[in-house]
Amino acid sequence: MTQKSMYVNKYAKRYLAYKKQVGWIAKQHMKDKPIEGHVGVKLTHYIHGNRADIDNLFKGVTDALNKIVYKDDRQVKQMESRIIPCEKEEQRTKIVIYELDQLGNIAN
Repeated sequence: MTQKSMYVNKYAKRYLAYKKQVGWIAKQHMKDKPIEGHVGVKLTHYIHGNRADIDNLFKGVTDALNKIVYKDDRQVKQMESRIIPCEKEEQRTKIVIYELDQLGNIAN
């Protein structure tokens, strides 16, 4: 997405609105300071229709969580993402963030 397209392109506008919404919801649930170490991210997208692009969905969520759940999305060292078909009114994304140790194992 170019700087110019974010003001003109309807898909860019929709993407930015999605990121903003994810960020606001994360702020409501995140009570602590952002995680500083390695993290894993598991996303389950419940989507109506088959036009969803899984890598764009993942990137939108992880970008939106920057400085809220973790300091930077470069901390993401494990990822899992899947799309599950659903009815239009049931669309949502379930997000699970977990801390990892230096070896990439789930921290206690």
